[in-house]
Amino acid sequence: MKKRSTFTFFFAVLGVFASPAAAQPMDTYGMTSRSVAMGGAVSADVEDISANYYNPAGLVRGDHMRIGIGWFGAFHQLDVDGLNSGVDPVHGLTFGLAIPATIDRNFRFAFGLGVHLNDDRLSRTRSLPQSRPRWEFYDNRPHRTYLAAHLAVELFEVIRIGGGISFLSYAANTLSVRGDLDIAMPDIGSHLQHEIRADLTTIRYPQIGVQVQPIPELSFGLVYRGGFALSNVLTAEVDATILSGGIAAPFPGYFYLFSESVNAFVPQQVSLAGSWSPTPQFTLNLEVTWVNWSSYISPVGTSDIRLDLDIPPELADSIFVPTIRGSRPIAANFQDRFVPRVGVEGMAYEDTSMEFRVRGGFFYEASPVPQQTGITNLVDTDRLAFSAGAGLRLTNLRPLIDGFISFDLHLQYALLPYRAMQKTSLVDPTGDYVAGGHIFAGGLSMEVGFR
Repeated sequence: MKKRSTFTFFFAVLGVFASPAAAQPMDTYGMTSRSVAMGGAVSADVEDISANYYNPAGLVRGDHMRIGIGWFGAFHQLDVDGLNSGVDPVHGLTFGLAIPATIDRNFRFAFGLGVHLNDDRLSRTRSLPQSRPRWEFYDNRPHRTYLAAHLAVELFEVIRIGGGISFLSYAANTLSVRGDLDIAMPDIGSHLQHEIRADLTTIRYPQIGVQVQPIPELSFGLVYRGGFALSNVLTAEVDATILSGGIAAPFPGYFYLFSESVNAFVPQQVSLAGSWSPTPQFTLNLEVTWVNWSSYISPVGTSDIRLDLDIPPELADSIFVPTIRGSRPIAANFQDRFVPRVGVEGMAYEDTSMEFRVRGGFFYEASPVPQQTGITNLVDTDRLAFSAGAGLRLTNLRPLIDGFISFDLHLQYALLPYRAMQKTSLVDPTGDYVAGGHIFAGGLSMEVGFR
């Protein structure tokens, strides 16, 4: 029976793994209850803390300084060939500020800050072999911490312009192992020391937005969000003396692995929106977003592997040295998409001290992922999302505060219709499969406004 080096086998398996790409959670689940309940179609009229994501120009739209906090959760029922894919639920906190100010009664400007923080992990990267189908946009994608800071100004009481920078981080990891490895008695005779180093590097990308409101009843919005790619770099090195339990003299062994792949990717986006309020009690919002998915970088990255074992002649027949090959990027061939959105909001009750509004929304996101006919298995289907919500605003709060307190909630259901993936090769190790499912989400928000 042939004996195999423990570290050779371990890193041979590691070398064929690739990190699934991901993005930021707001692209998938939205930010704050009012905006999510309206299907995300709010770029033309947003003025709460979610303007830090949807349109920074909206930070200067209102007269109140706003402080908001919220919680959301999303639960996935996604399967491949009827088997649950085990996509983790996502839940976390949102926090934001919108602080408008005026200079000389004419020049209005505002500062905004938005934060998204998962409440069970700061970040998550899970690596899977290419042969295993994985949900490309729901596995690692939501497990990110998001921070954005913006400035906005108002011109001629009609035009608002805002922009700023959003921040995310990526990691460069180094693993080093040194010592003696006994292939005859690995648990008893091996003495290894390891060192792990992880460096976080911040990446920044821009966001710019405009709101134009020619009359009080009509408003338009235009937003550009920059794209970015977060790399995941792993360097692993094993330098050991191989012991053979006295069968032969010790001999040197060396293994080196360098892997670089895209761990999070967000394509650049442009949104065009309109908001119409024929009466103060009703608002209709329409929006369409172009998403530059054709620039998507495949998560199957680059890896270089080196294995050196100076095996003595007396062990040449008993130790099998596998051939380990590196990998090179495989084009994803995603396609650009237009995402239409619609949202409505109506006043259900109003008096001198409170307002109660109901909301609804819908968007349709066609999958940019092509048929997985080759060796990759990046799973995705279309997404049809329906949302609903309500908001209560208390306005008569003096002498406690000169402003308001609002409470909002939302529920969202997303249908991912089943889609069949058919392989070109009849001997493909994965074979054909069918994928689809559902996503259930909801959340609560509270916002306090001060004059």
